[in-house]
Parts: sequence; structure tokens; C-alpha cells
Amino acid sequence: MKLILFFNGWGMDENIISHIEVPAEYILKVLNFPYDLDDNIFQQYDEVIPIGWSFGSYYLAKYLTEKNIKCKKIISLNGSPEMIGKNGISQGVFDLTLNTLTPDTLQKFYGNMGIDSTFSPAEKVFQDIKDELQYFKDNYVPQKNVFTHAFIGEKDKIIPASRQKKYFEANGTIITEIPCGHYPFSIIKNWDILIGE
Repeated sequence: MKLILFFNGWGMDENIISHIEVPAEYILKVLNFPYDLDDNIFQQYDEVIPIGWSFGSYYLAKYLTEKNIKCKKIISLNGSPEMIGKNGISQGVFDLTLNTLTPDTLQKFYGNMGIDSTFSPAEKVFQDIKDELQYFKDNYVPQKNVFTHAFIGEKDKIIPASRQKKYFEANGTIITEIPCGHYPFSIIKNWDILIGE
């Protein structure tokens, strides 16, 4: 068996990808914050394909670097190992989002992600979602690029598509542009689109 190892985005849970079909011969494991994972899992499957979405791309890069784990294919989806700054979200926008975050502004953030009827919000309380963002800021250290492939939403307003593209081009990552915003799961109906099966 093969494993798709999905590092989820900020404030999300399994609901976000519950409608996506898992290919035959694959198992899907979803990791949400705080992304606890026993690295023995990499020995338990014929192949592991790690995928990070949004903030999950950052945490995936951090995890693989700290554990010194190599994989044949490592995929970023609307994310970056450098989430804050010139290769991600500007510091000012990040701070404004955190400092003004309320249940209402969170809903506006979801709107800016480009969600549609396929979007299922996490079953998390608001304070936990805010605490995740605060933790990210307090512990943020830019990571090295580990990604072999990057899928970039052409209309991404959260992590500007132009910044993602520039970063991954400079790092020799194979780029695929997709017609969506930051929320890509309206057009991604099957993991095959990402893993190339």
C-alpha cells in the first residue's frame, strides 16, 4: 500500500477534504495542528507522498527537515516554506489578520480563500483556531525548500500566487498552476490530480 500524508491548513480538520476521492492502493492520513506524527510511518508503506496545503506546507517542510526524511515526491499546495515575508504573506497582513481575528473576520477570511459549496469548516472552537495562528507567529522560522512539486492557485489572495511562483521557480520546483483561489478543493476532486497517478 501507498500513503498520502496530508498536512492540513490553519484551523482546519478532516472536513476540508472529506469529499475528495482516494485512489485505489492508497491510504490517506490527515494531520492537523499540532501535526504530531511518528516518523516510523515512513517505513510502513511502499511509498509515502507528503502533501502540504497552505500553512501545512510550512509545517511539512519543517517536519521533513528536522527528521531528515527524503521522499521521491513532496507536494506543496498553495503554500510555502517561507509563509511570512516576501515569499508568502506580508508581515503586516499576517499581523492584521491575527490582531483583528474574530468569528466574523474569520468568515471573511474564508471568503477571501475562494470557498464554495464544497467547503466544510472545521469542528473547532474559535479560540483554538486563533491560538493556532498565535502559535505560528510566536514560533515562526523560515524553512528550507523540500518540495519537488508545487500546485499554485492562480487566484490565490491569501498567499499571492506571484510570490509562490517566484519562490518555487528560484528553487527548481516543478510548478503547476491551477484555476482556483487559496481554497483548491472545489476543483480537486481526486488526489490523482496532485499525485499524478
